[in-house]
Amino acid sequence: MFCPKCRSEFKQGIDRCPDCGVMLVAALEPLEQYETGNFLTVYQTSNPGMMSIAKSLLENAGIYFATKGEAFEEIFKSGTVELQVLLEDAEPATELLKDLEEMPDFQQTD
Repeated sequence: MFCPKCRSEFKQGIDRCPDCGVMLVAALEPLEQYETGNFLTVYQTSNPGMMSIAKSLLENAGIYFATKGEAFEEIFKSGTVELQVLLEDAEPATELLKDLEEMPDFQQTD
């Protein structure tokens, strides 16, 4: 199941995106303008709370992103998730996310 808004993937049995609050769909429509784009990882973490904050920051800034490894982490509750943006958005995305690891209540325990 997929969220049509943030495009995150979820295991069967979940019908609403916990981040966006919208109903999930079985398949996503392709984003033609993004299909040929080159993506760059701008953030990675194994902390789901930190990933939610990072996604929220990018969403609020209107920066399109994709995640890599999120389905694996959701199923096995381990692993690192990568947050990727189009190359042209890498600099503003990196600037938005640069202070995340310094947040005292959310430091990773990797």
